[in-house]
Amino acid sequence: MENNRILQGVLGLLLGYNVVFFTAHLQGQARALAEALAEVQSLLNIFELIAVMVLFVDLVLRFDHIASRWQVPRVAAVGLCLTGMLFKWFILYLHLSYLVD
Repeated sequence: MENNRILQGVLGLLLGYNVVFFTAHLQGQARALAEALAEVQSLLNIFELIAVMVLFVDLVLRFDHIASRWQVPRVAAVGLCLTGMLFKWFILYLHLSYLVD
């Protein structure tokens, strides 16, 4: 059960990070967030990739062990984390290629 708590914590952290990122992006504060995370952006992206991969593999391997009432929310949460990661990479690509300011 300890692994399950760790994975739930990681999922909660990723969902929180996505909420902060999208809220800042929608409110026009994305530049301030990017400046605050500029020093650790690469490391943060690598950690996020590893965390999303671990959550996805855990979801696939242990799907039958998840209580049936939590299966759909868990799939949706991992899907949101994956989609959020890809969106952040796309935004980072646009900034690095000087396509947007």
